[in-house]
Amino acid sequence: MERAKRKTSPVKKKTPSGKLRTKSEILAALDEMEFNGPALVSAAQGLADALTGRKKVTLRTFHVSAQPELQPKDIAAIRDKLNVSQAVFAAYLGVRPASVMSWEYGTRRPSGAARKLLFIARKNPKILVEA
Repeated sequence: MERAKRKTSPVKKKTPSGKLRTKSEILAALDEMEFNGPALVSAAQGLADALTGRKKVTLRTFHVSAQPELQPKDIAAIRDKLNVSQAVFAAYLGVRPASVMSWEYGTRRPSGAARKLLFIARKNPKILVEA
């Protein structure tokens, strides 16, 4: 008797949130990441461990580097790429227009989540519009 061939489905993994992802989606996500040297090895190992459920990703196992300071001209350049006013840019970021103004004039510096969001926006400004 001849055995019927079984169809193989793509390998599925659970993310830490419990959502299933295919192997190709995981590889695509890894392709989008930009790391170098030891950070790449550490990030890949932490991600692999988290996806297989072996190890939880924590700050002990995964190093998050601090973002460098943004100069006022850098913040203005991000806003110029979007071709929006300071008020609209502030609305995209979820901050007050006075905050954007003070960042661009150099009287204050963005910190925490605002700085991280500015770095993401610098890489892909349209993401602010789509979010």
